[in-house]
Amino acid sequence: MRRFLIVSSVVVGSTAFGQSPQVRPTPPRSVPPTMVVPTPGTLPPGVLDLTKQADETGGDASVVTPAKERFATIDVVLVTARYAGEAWQLVAGPHLLADFGKKQADAEEAKRIVRELRPTEWATIGTARPVVGYGLFNGKARLHSPRPKVTAAIDLATVRAEQVRGVWVLKDDAALHLNFGSHKADAEQAAAVVRKYGFNQIGHVGHPTPAFSYFYAAPAGLDKAARPGAAGAALVAQATAEQALGRTGIPIPGTGFAGEMVKFDPRKVEVRRDKGVYALVSGTDELARFGASEWAARDALKLVQDCRFTEHCRLGEMSFFLVNGQAPTRVPFNAQGRTFNPKTVKVRAADGGFGVFEDAGRQLFRAATVEEAEQMARAIQGFGFDMVCQLGLSPTTSLRFLAKTGGR
Repeated sequence: MRRFLIVSSVVVGSTAFGQSPQVRPTPPRSVPPTMVVPTPGTLPPGVLDLTKQADETGGDASVVTPAKERFATIDVVLVTARYAGEAWQLVAGPHLLADFGKKQADAEEAKRIVRELRPTEWATIGTARPVVGYGLFNGKARLHSPRPKVTAAIDLATVRAEQVRGVWVLKDDAALHLNFGSHKADAEQAAAVVRKYGFNQIGHVGHPTPAFSYFYAAPAGLDKAARPGAAGAALVAQATAEQALGRTGIPIPGTGFAGEMVKFDPRKVEVRRDKGVYALVSGTDELARFGASEWAARDALKLVQDCRFTEHCRLGEMSFFLVNGQAPTRVPFNAQGRTFNPKTVKVRAADGGFGVFEDAGRQLFRAATVEEAEQMARAIQGFGFDMVCQLGLSPTTSLRFLAKTGGR
């Protein structure tokens, strides 16, 4: 065994008058307790070797996605949160990844997460709006251990697209993960992507409704899989989650689900401008657009809050509000209204498509198919709507909705 002696000294004072030089030994340097120097081929305790596990995501490369994946090449150095169009956005160079409205903290949190994931390509799934995103590193999925505030494990063995209460969701036997509304193809795409890359985790930013959701693959042991014997609790939790869905089909009395219904808090609805266009929004959901007319959007906001609307429904081109699941009965004095008899509405062919007509022969709504027109007619009759209301004069800067006045 070799031994080395290191002598370190500092000479102070003087050798005058025959005095010996004063020597003060240097105290030994201490190594900070957090500093661990690994030997070759090893890593400090608790540190994951992602280079060796990069391809061990548990994915199935043979899975073919129903639709082509939409990737954008990004540089994580350029990922940032910015304020634009009166809203905070997460961007990567020219690419918009998510919109957070007034919530700067959520935008900053999403920026941190994406930078920790270190993707070189980013893709999103969602027809009407991005519902979930995911990143790859040079075309491959990699294991990561980011620090999300809200995350849930995905069971790769049972993950699937399924219709629940009139909407298509991504779920497994333990939990309901994502809501794609009426877009079945999006839910099926998400299920295929999860299996293909082995994404066993889904993270969320934003509460109570996430503004940004993302898939990632966590190393074994960190995926927080469901505990054995928790099947009963999982079923209860899943049933509760299904009842609490903020986006479902429209529950038409006596018929079932059709179209799409979004629940919202009228106190949190706001007017937002994006690229010169004013819109009435609730979180990430757009309720109506008003072009360049800010005053029309402000009037509509006051109407929604005064009437205390709680659900916004879309069925083809027909759009209407409900109050706790019931037809609104209040018609503001500044809204124009036209009554009709709901018992006599009929479906007819019109202008190369179909329409819903009142007994006087006037067309109430257009429809792309006869099935859609019949759903509209059933919704009108099921909720007892008997008035078409409109706030504003121009078709592009007005808000149309249905009401139940009981006049017939």
